[in-house]
Amino acid sequence: MTIELPSEIEIPKDGTKKRVVPVLVGTFILVLLLIFVIEWAIDSQNGLSGTFSPSTELVDMDGDLFNFSELEGTPLVINFFASWDKRVAFIGINSQETDVEQAKNLVEETGASYTILFGGDGDLLEEVGAVGLPFTLFVNPDRSIAGRYLSDLDKDELVNYLEKFFN
Repeated sequence: MTIELPSEIEIPKDGTKKRVVPVLVGTFILVLLLIFVIEWAIDSQNGLSGTFSPSTELVDMDGDLFNFSELEGTPLVINFFASWDKRVAFIGINSQETDVEQAKNLVEETGASYTILFGGDGDLLEEVGAVGLPFTLFVNPDRSIAGRYLSDLDKDELVNYLEKFFN
């Protein structure tokens, strides 16, 4: 049996060839964007460099300025949240809220019994590399960043990350 292949391939003259390049470029850009988002959406597997030393002044529920040096030498789990997010963790920081009272209502609704801080215009989120909310930051006792996690954490996941980062 013999299969004959054409010696030349005809390219349609309807402009199909001109559409291939933009489609390929668009697909390439989409894949790069997807890789970037996935990289930030999962926790750090190899520990990220950097330290947690916020330059933004944050206030607690009573309006008092919070001093992170009081927690020197203590591992921290810091969760950046918004009032529409119903899950918070050990230290909650609301850094971009336009309605602080609405955020305080959320804290009361959830019964959070840990430190909740407010302040800043999003600069702190940028400092720690947050690309969305909720965002959880795991900070070693020396203030180096042990890991980051973008998304919700349930109790089991949180326990796993506490064991992973802080034994």
